[in-house]
Parts: sequence; C-alpha cells; structure tokens
Amino acid sequence: MTRLAASAPTPFGLPASHGSLTVWTRAARVLQQWSGRRRSRIALARLDDRLLRDAGLDAPTAEAEAAQPFWR
Repeated sequence: MTRLAASAPTPFGLPASHGSLTVWTRAARVLQQWSGRRRSRIALARLDDRLLRDAGLDAPTAEAEAAQPFWR
C-alpha cells in the first residue's frame, strides 16, 4: 500500500482532511452573504423618506446602495 506524501497538492491549497468540506462551507457562507445583501437592499429601497432620515440616510444615498448588485 502506498501512502500519499504530506506535500501532495490539494484543491485550492486546502488541507486534504478538510478539502471538500471547507470548500462547500465557504461556498455556503458566500451564498448566505449574497442573500442577506439582497434582502437588505430590497428593504432599504422600500423605506420612505421619514424612515431614511431616522437611519441617517438621504434618498439618493439609499437609492445608490439599493441599486448595487448583491455581490458587492
């Protein structure tokens, strides 16, 4: 039986013991972050001027933030 050397390359430079789990975990976290941004920006776009003032924002600033894509 042959053993793999400790210096064997692994996907994305991750340790072999945590390779696939770490990649999937990181992917899930990115998707959760994107989803949260999308929900937050939709909610921001729905706020009226009074609520924007309460949050310390003006309409143009809120519109610019709400218009950004979810990956930024």
